[in-house]
Amino acid sequence: MTTNAERRRELILIDQVDALNEEVKTLALNLAIYLARNKSRSDDLSRLEPDFIRLVNGTVKIVQDLAVIINAARNMEKMAWDVATKKVGEDLLEMKLRSILDQCRRVMQTLTRAGGVS
Repeated sequence: MTTNAERRRELILIDQVDALNEEVKTLALNLAIYLARNKSRSDDLSRLEPDFIRLVNGTVKIVQDLAVIINAARNMEKMAWDVATKKVGEDLLEMKLRSILDQCRRVMQTLTRAGGVS
């Protein structure tokens, strides 16, 4: 059983993760807007459009997955049973996050080589 102080610390951490999740959602939206505005001006961006779309779609999906986890963590006291923990689920979430990070790196490297990002 957790104490009130421990639960407050947990809720602060959950709020921080939630805020980061919102930032990721905003970055995905900004990335999509950037592509839409600039792809006609750059052949490199046009070639990267499928990568951008995969990146935005993957980011939106992981944001949705994290929102479910955050909501469950925030409401644990209200639950009548413990949240099931599965190693496979944790590994899958980590793989999705690493995949998004790799996609970001590839897009940024391509843009840097093309002179689109300083």
